[in-house]
Amino acid sequence: MKKIFKTLFIIILLVLLAVALLFTVLTITDYQPDSIVNINTNSNQNEVVSCNEDLSILTWNIGYGSLSKNEDFFMDDGEKSRPDSKSIVENNMNGIVNTLNKMDLDFSVIQEIDIKSRRSYNINQLDILENHYENYSFNFAKNYDVLFVPVPWPPLGKIESGISTFTKYSIEDSKRYQFEGNYSWPKKIAMLDRCFSVSTIPIESKKEKLLIINAHFSAYDDGTLRKKQLEMIKSFITNEYKKGNYIVLGGDFNQTFDFIDISDFPLYKEGKFYMPHAIPKDFLDKDWKWGVSENAPTYRLLNTAYEKGITQVGVIDGFLVSPNITIKEVEVLDCEFNYSDHNPVKMIFELN
Repeated sequence: MKKIFKTLFIIILLVLLAVALLFTVLTITDYQPDSIVNINTNSNQNEVVSCNEDLSILTWNIGYGSLSKNEDFFMDDGEKSRPDSKSIVENNMNGIVNTLNKMDLDFSVIQEIDIKSRRSYNINQLDILENHYENYSFNFAKNYDVLFVPVPWPPLGKIESGISTFTKYSIEDSKRYQFEGNYSWPKKIAMLDRCFSVSTIPIESKKEKLLIINAHFSAYDDGTLRKKQLEMIKSFITNEYKKGNYIVLGGDFNQTFDFIDISDFPLYKEGKFYMPHAIPKDFLDKDWKWGVSENAPTYRLLNTAYEKGITQVGVIDGFLVSPNITIKEVEVLDCEFNYSDHNPVKMIFELN
């Protein structure tokens, strides 16, 4: 009996040591960028934008090419940590690129692009998008870099991912801004380091600039983190607007909008699943404008495979523009979640 207890004690001790070692390694290797970082810009264009002309922009959270309509995800009360095969990710990326091929876009802000991650079979999705946006200027801001995510089972493993902005125009400057209110230790060593990127675009015959902001706000929290992040981005964009700059903020807000009637969409009422909070009506002065449409949902819940009319859906993706910009048109491109758990949103706008 003593031998059994001794063996059990040794096994438990080894497990605890292994866990302690894992947390130590993850803490040492934890991605900790400065609050503001200059990010590399591949500026392949010399063109500058002009006022009083139509410009097009698209935002799309591509779900790291792994969250198509037949998938679920453990953090949405599903089961999976990745698709069953690499070919599923390849097919999703092909579908994403084919969708983009149908549009001649001036700007694209894209979220959840994996570079080297177990969850997407180590497919470099940035390379795929670079090939599509040939001769475009672009940048990449990392917001997820973890050596090993130990949950669920089988574990997510290594993740390296981020957000990118692509444009036909010259990018004068690119910066990554760390969002306030990210998670504390030990949760932070396995979670995203949320951020937004700012691409500075010159305007013909003007000293003022067009700022294209790509943002991916927090999910899976009680709203506290997103509130801090909203306050941070509010401070940034209002200060830039006071300088005379033009602001287009696009991305995945992980929040809905007070003017959207979410009862138009299937929603779970039990409080068990993710439910997007509404951005306060008085978040900004009324002269600021939301480029948001409800002609189709922009996200779906990942608790099960997608079933139209049954799966929880809603609107959490779109744009926010400064008062010196006119929105001409906004449309959700209904891909029926074939390639991602988000649908893309396209906006036509004009600099006044």
